[in-house]
Amino acid sequence: MIIADVLNETTLTFRLDIERIGNTLDLDEFKIKEAREQGKSTLISSRFFNKGVYRVRNTNNGRLETIAVNIDKIGAVTYEGLVKELGEGCVDKSLWKDVNEGEVIFFYSLKLEQDFVK
Repeated sequence: MIIADVLNETTLTFRLDIERIGNTLDLDEFKIKEAREQGKSTLISSRFFNKGVYRVRNTNNGRLETIAVNIDKIGAVTYEGLVKELGEGCVDKSLWKDVNEGEVIFFYSLKLEQDFVK
């Protein structure tokens, strides 16, 4: 299809100004530093986020950072499932404080976004 070919070519060369990124993801200073220095980080959250590009908000000062991350992998597990897999001594129960019993918590793989953002 001609339209799809044009969109694919446009998408590959298109770079967006960071101020135009509408989705935000809250990270602490340690995770921000990790993403900047290593080009990747992780996030554990009771909230579900879709895969995609997010501008980073610093949870320590509330400011939007000049970086964006791409959620490229998502995993989910229940407390009981993780305890069964790793053992109770290896699981931090406080991660589930905002999660009802039997519900999942999400694990995210983040990559520093450099291709899509100027």
